[in-house]
Amino acid sequence: MALYLGLDLGTSVLKATIINEEGKIIGASAKEIHIHSPKSGWAEESPAAWWETFQDLIRGLKNAAPLKQIKAVGLSGQMHGIVCYDKNLKPMRPAIIWPDKRSTTQVEKILKKLPSSKIYAITGNPIFTGFMLPSLLWLKENENKLYKSLERVSSPKDFIALKLTDNLSCEPSDALATGCFNYIKNTWSDKIIKSMGLNKDLFPKIIPTSKPYGTITAATSKSTGLPAGIPVFGGSDQSMAAMGSGLISEGSSLLAISTGGQFLAVTKKTIIDPKGRLHTLKHAIDGLNIYMAATLAAGLSLKWFKTSIMQQLDSAYDTFIDGIDGIPIGSDGLIYLPFLAGERTPYFNSHLKGAFIGQSLNQNRLHFIRAIMEGVAFSFRDGLDTLKDSGIEIKNITLSGGGTKNATWRRIITDVLNIPTQMININDHSPFGAAAYAKFAVEGFRGLPAFYKKNIIPGHKLRPIPKNVAAYAKIYKQYKKHAEYLNNTFK
Repeated sequence: MALYLGLDLGTSVLKATIINEEGKIIGASAKEIHIHSPKSGWAEESPAAWWETFQDLIRGLKNAAPLKQIKAVGLSGQMHGIVCYDKNLKPMRPAIIWPDKRSTTQVEKILKKLPSSKIYAITGNPIFTGFMLPSLLWLKENENKLYKSLERVSSPKDFIALKLTDNLSCEPSDALATGCFNYIKNTWSDKIIKSMGLNKDLFPKIIPTSKPYGTITAATSKSTGLPAGIPVFGGSDQSMAAMGSGLISEGSSLLAISTGGQFLAVTKKTIIDPKGRLHTLKHAIDGLNIYMAATLAAGLSLKWFKTSIMQQLDSAYDTFIDGIDGIPIGSDGLIYLPFLAGERTPYFNSHLKGAFIGQSLNQNRLHFIRAIMEGVAFSFRDGLDTLKDSGIEIKNITLSGGGTKNATWRRIITDVLNIPTQMININDHSPFGAAAYAKFAVEGFRGLPAFYKKNIIPGHKLRPIPKNVAAYAKIYKQYKKHAEYLNNTFK
């Protein structure tokens, strides 16, 4: 039986999943990767560590599945970051990844040369720290000797494709997240690149997402056990999360709570939000678009409170949050604004600060935990309002990520958004989606709906409770006033 391998280059965890031709997961493995922060606000990772980890993960799956039966590989990867290569296509320094904040000055310089409205009209995305474009400008200004020796740059997952195939290229679903890609023309933006004084030759060739980067080399086959000559496909983590969640129909959406929070909506429409509040992403399936409202500190907010404030580094989350069901809706007047790392949708303000508002003597640790869950849900409500305001209707929401495993948080989200939600049986959407994409990129996509019907099973369905919806609607108005005040205060 044919097998397909999906590899997911996450921000903090790397994952590998093998499925058979029917879609059954027959092997999976994962390993954490370390984020380095040499200076405050910096976030870097080692490309060499990525590759070593993936080789370990693949080799570790040989007991679960005969690797020689793998017919194609699919890649999924964290977006926005930058890998820098020398003339031999070897990484010259650690990769700068999306949470990195060092390029604030470069973002300001970009916006002085090209207004945000013009950049958004070209790229379909606002510009933000941690994106490839401002990070590359930071390198030019602060590591100029290295910059002058640069041969190529790429997004993170493209480095893994290079190691697998000896070919360096990029595809639209990832290129759109760099800050310098024209999403209408489906190519690098000459206007942006020339305006910033950059060399277009630094950027890799663009291939369609449905076309392979190349095939597994003999050297890679030897180091991993993968068959030489099989094709390698790839897409951004969000496009592969959509693939792995069955999101291929108009109005379907995915809400994920991990370190950050992503609210994805799938549509055939091509939309330009006049206020530039959404991320425009390409679906891995031709003809579909993904629009994303992003929250930077979703699960991160709870982790911060648990480890930095309460100093409970080793306690399990289930133990830490036990008892929050006894705290009423609204946390007895306590409101949390989840802007620990600035915020994207709808503010796109890297200077924005978070806050607890409404503290009183009758509140305890559990009030703060529930307020965090509610504040993150309100941030998603801000995203929902932005999606709706842009003409995107959402009919149902699939929940994903570690945060949504908690029943109370799922209930809060359902009532705050006032839309039915559901979990599905697939836990790791991106590596599963990457494996499924590899299968159908080889076979053709006509059989995809039947594949989903067989393999993606809904569970934990929730419908909004009207009295809760009404209560949260009032609190959300207060949240929105506080959020706008903070946004105007911290510029």
